[in-house]
Amino acid sequence: MIDILVSNNDRDRYPAVVDPAETNDEGYVKPWFDLETVRRIAEQTQADAAEFGHAAVDTVHVVDGGEERGEPRVLVVVVTWMDIGAKGVDQATEIVVPDSETGRYAIGGLPWCWYALDDQLNPLIPLRAEK
Repeated sequence: MIDILVSNNDRDRYPAVVDPAETNDEGYVKPWFDLETVRRIAEQTQADAAEFGHAAVDTVHVVDGGEERGEPRVLVVVVTWMDIGAKGVDQATEIVVPDSETGRYAIGGLPWCWYALDDQLNPLIPLRAEK
């Protein structure tokens, strides 16, 4: 795993860790985000949905549930609004479970077409393992 900035829209950039060997056929990566970054993604996706409409934007939601034994209880949910009519709420809603070792979340995974950025913020598609 490597630390790198990722984007999926040429505007927003987020720090993540990625496995350079885990890409799809087009060269997009599967980023893993810390909770602070997930909160930023949630804020941006919700703002985009308010501006462009829910039918055009998947939204991320962070639901805080207090603490248990000193640890924060958090639920991360991704809603694919355009699928609700055809698939129903249960199939269009994903609860994102953090990685048990790192506590990071794979928001959108490969389907969101995340790509890595180089030091000059240019897309690295595909991401080469030597980065």
